[in-house]
Amino acid sequence: MLERRSRRPAPQFAVVDCETTGLGRHDRIVEIAVITLDPNTWETLDEYDTLINPERDVGPVALHGITASMVQAAPTFAEIGAPLARRLHGAVLIAHNISFDTRMLGYEFARLQVEFDAGFGLCTLRATQEKLGAACRRYGIALDTAHRALADARATAALVRATALTGERRDTTAATVGYLSQSPAPRTLRREGADAGTSEMARIISLAHYPYSDEALLQYLDALDWVLDDHYIDDQEHAAIRELARALGISDRAREDAHRSYLASIIAAAERDGIVTEAEQRLIRQTAAALEVTDVVIPDVTDLPTGSQLRPGMRVCFTGDAPEASRAWLEAHAAFANLQPVSRVTKRGCDLLVAADTSSQSAKAHTARRHGIPVMAVPDFLAEIGEAVR
Repeated sequence: MLERRSRRPAPQFAVVDCETTGLGRHDRIVEIAVITLDPNTWETLDEYDTLINPERDVGPVALHGITASMVQAAPTFAEIGAPLARRLHGAVLIAHNISFDTRMLGYEFARLQVEFDAGFGLCTLRATQEKLGAACRRYGIALDTAHRALADARATAALVRATALTGERRDTTAATVGYLSQSPAPRTLRREGADAGTSEMARIISLAHYPYSDEALLQYLDALDWVLDDHYIDDQEHAAIRELARALGISDRAREDAHRSYLASIIAAAERDGIVTEAEQRLIRQTAAALEVTDVVIPDVTDLPTGSQLRPGMRVCFTGDAPEASRAWLEAHAAFANLQPVSRVTKRGCDLLVAADTSSQSAKAHTARRHGIPVMAVPDFLAEIGEAVR
């Protein structure tokens, strides 16, 4: 797993931005974007971005805007580690506050027992001495959706071009990432409503220029993932990816297997926490239809206890930061409704968990699901205690 690869003779530049659950060693990346820049023209060659299931609570939703529901079906870092490593290895890294992004990447690769050396890259924070938003305003760079990884990475790339950083390449060294075997279906999950930037069709056509036999399937899966961004493939996209498969020498059987592998990865992600929601089932059905896979078994929506019948004395625990009300307010109103707020979820000491997001992967939510304790959304709980208060 720690096999070293040769460095590229002319390193590219990779702009990186991470959104995380927090700042510490035990925090996780919940979204990442990597923009590859041409080392001669500084133009964008490729954009890669995905939400990441952190396998824990998502952290400050108010800051990064990523909820537990958004990452339910997202790949884990282990599942995107290989395609990410292929973009970072041998590239000079660029970020706004590069020490933070490379530190968080180091923690993630260390969990996979993979070597990660960030090298010496370029930092637009160091160059501008300003936060990203302020630096963008000074240089006239648009940044409408701050704390979205792709938007921040695009803004950082624009800052590199707008400042004198392009002339500092002689002082840089490329990153080294240890070998990771490729996932059978390198899948991403991007935020809904994100500006596509690089067009899907342009990306597919560009991939046809690299028909290496050992890379062919990975190239095809990458293109497939891109056109599935909206969980739908129109006739033009179907024709384009079929032509790409032919150009890469991929047989119809191998292409069908690739589609099944991709769909299987989505089903596995949906079932990862032992619960399949209606939204996850809808995503699986949409993807199966887009891939023209008709004989797959679609998992049933999990039948969960609802907890809709509050009763006096019920022990209630809270998890997550709800926009509707603070934790202290919720606990106070629960007590006023003759409920008993508790701080921990245990099999015998808790009757209901109220979550800011019922898809939460917090330790409390995991414990509740393991013991069959109902999980209720904050709006539903507020409606119930409103009845109880009256």
